Amino acid sequence: MIYANYAATSPALSQAVVEELRAYLSETRLNAGRNFEGLEAGAAALRARRAAGKLFGAAGPLRVLFTSGATASLNMAIHGLARPGDHVLATSVEHNATARPLEALRKNRVIDLEWLQCDPEGSLDSAKVRGAIRKNTRLLVMSHGSNVLGTIAPVTDCFRIAREYGVFTVLDAAQTAGVLPFAMGDCCDVLGFAGHKGLGGLAGIGGFVVGERAAAEMRPWIRGGTGSASDSLDMPDFLPDKFEPGTQNTLGVLSLAASVEEITRIGVETIRERERALTARFISGLGGIKKARPCGTMDPDRSVAVVSLVVEGYSAGDVSRRLFERNGIITRSGLHCSPLAHKTAGTFPDGTVRFSFGRGTTEAEIDTILEALAAL
Repeated sequence: MIYANYAATSPALSQAVVEELRAYLSETRLNAGRNFEGLEAGAAALRARRAAGKLFGAAGPLRVLFTSGATASLNMAIHGLARPGDHVLATSVEHNATARPLEALRKNRVIDLEWLQCDPEGSLDSAKVRGAIRKNTRLLVMSHGSNVLGTIAPVTDCFRIAREYGVFTVLDAAQTAGVLPFAMGDCCDVLGFAGHKGLGGLAGIGGFVVGERAAAEMRPWIRGGTGSASDSLDMPDFLPDKFEPGTQNTLGVLSLAASVEEITRIGVETIRERERALTARFISGLGGIKKARPCGTMDPDRSVAVVSLVVEGYSAGDVSRRLFERNGIITRSGLHCSPLAHKTAGTFPDGTVRFSFGRGTTEAEIDTILEALAAL
């Protein structure tokens, strides 16, 4: 098998993460913060907060909150920050993790939603942000890297413009966390991440990093027990309890602690350069395959390790199926939960076959994929 679907999920845990989880599972497993014996689980959570906080440049570990994944995190940020009558901006390459909650708020007449149109390669001119901001604009939501086109958005420039006008900024870092350097700085208010993609943790864990201004303004979207302030029917107003009701996924949190620490040891810049080189090799090889039309910028310096193709004479599903049946190559075909990106690229409704690479991908696998495509 050759795995080329890292944009969906990392296929395996590293040995360091496996050893951490094995050690934990051999001991008593109790809830963090609910009893004295649960102190070990609480320590694992603090360890993961510190590791993720360092990776993303958070102001402190308690600004790292854990959820079931990027989708829950981004929903919490959008619903927590949007107010009736607000004008909200988002891009035309958003994943459904942000597009659907935004569209639901628009349909329910809570917000006035405006899509910032990217070019067919998925690139956005940051000047469009300044031109779209109104007096009632409250929120700018952006995907850092398109899961369809691979294109990296100019989020720093866009967020700085938004900050000039007091607009809150929400970053979908599902495709970039752990593989593309980024720090919260003073321009990003909320960063949502998935644990099972570039961060190399288990599925079912993710979270968000929240800045001071957003932490004060965000309303809890999910409410419940926290093990603190239990005399009140209101959620606590302090972090992390304000946004972490219910029983925590301690095993998932521990996987994040171990994997993010490993990423820090390797260096995100090192990971980025390797993935950039793999993407460049793949893009270069596509030049000799006439019937394969790649989407996106075709510039590995401006993309994450994601390349989508339309192959003349074949549906995306046919290409994906044949590559798997003949060569054991695992890709993903269709619309990739991002119809907006496909409409932007002109590949809607048929979609594309997507190749995405990660830490386990080798140059030999890239060459084999290219040979299989050429043969097809």
